[in-house]
Amino acid sequence: MKYSVSILLVISLAGSCRTRVDSPRSMNPAAAIRQKAIDEIRETDQNFSSMSEKQGMAKAFTYYAANDVIRMNEGAAPTVGFDSLRAQLSRMPANGPILTWQVLKADAAQSGEFGYTFGQWLLTGKDETGKRKEQHGVYVTVWKRQHNGQWRFVLDGGNTTPEPK
Repeated sequence: MKYSVSILLVISLAGSCRTRVDSPRSMNPAAAIRQKAIDEIRETDQNFSSMSEKQGMAKAFTYYAANDVIRMNEGAAPTVGFDSLRAQLSRMPANGPILTWQVLKADAAQSGEFGYTFGQWLLTGKDETGKRKEQHGVYVTVWKRQHNGQWRFVLDGGNTTPEPK
């Protein structure tokens, strides 16, 4: 009997001392801000890829670019500034290749104002004979929260890689 009363007492005390802990973020406001930014950046990047697939690269890149954007170009000088980016993308054919990508990692500053995504991209098009061709690569995009709260990329670049296995 003494043994069962002791067990009940321990269980009762343990239950009364219990505090609510959902996650580390619930205890640390800075971590919650950072995690919210990571989630938003990941979602924005995924929406960016979806827009590129459905409406074309030119529309997607100009929609998600910040005014002070820098876009790295493989084998060429970077494109600096929104107007330069828009001019570069306006030369792309409307029915050109389709660029999509998948976020593999996203992270953000503790402040929730900057972050990046890293992932793999796929460019699908047709060669001169009309045969489907694919090009694969990796990318990194740096995101900055704008004054209106939206995320826009300030730096984007990548390079081609062999087809992932």
